Amino acid sequence: MAILKFETRTPRSLPEMYNYLVDYNKTDRDYILGIGVNPLHAVEEMLFVQRCFYKNNLEHPYVQVIFSFAPNEQPHLYTVKKVCEEIGHVLILDERQVFGAIHFKNTSNIHCHFLINYVNVKGELYRQNLPLTFYKEKVNEVLAKNVLPQSLIYYYKKYWVNYRKEGNCYGCSEKLLL
Repeated sequence: MAILKFETRTPRSLPEMYNYLVDYNKTDRDYILGIGVNPLHAVEEMLFVQRCFYKNNLEHPYVQVIFSFAPNEQPHLYTVKKVCEEIGHVLILDERQVFGAIHFKNTSNIHCHFLINYVNVKGELYRQNLPLTFYKEKVNEVLAKNVLPQSLIYYYKKYWVNYRKEGNCYGCSEKLLL
């Protein structure tokens, strides 16, 4: 089962996170994507938008969302990129920049990190105005359209929950499952 995770912690700066995401030990140039931003210049373009609206000293300059296929799912990389591009569009409902990087090298499960600019092109700050179940339904529609298993969704909180599937620990971390 796939997982969509909203990560509220941003321990790295935008340039540091970008460098982590485009690491050639994890992905390659064909598997990075951008919505409203050139994926090769995402940091510069996102920071430019923040500077234009005098919001360049944000504590959290981006929102990170991670979409992960289950460890036993190995769809073709063409399908993975198509699904991740569609999910990227699901994540933004306004004029916002999104950068994505698909990690498929040296990992037990294929996953995509999305960085959503905290400031949209109109200068408005990010607000998650919709319930997480909305995103789950939209992501599941994308998965169903591509004949892939449905997803779980979780949002980091300050307590621990263990999710177990078929007796094996599938993902143990701070999360709220929906």
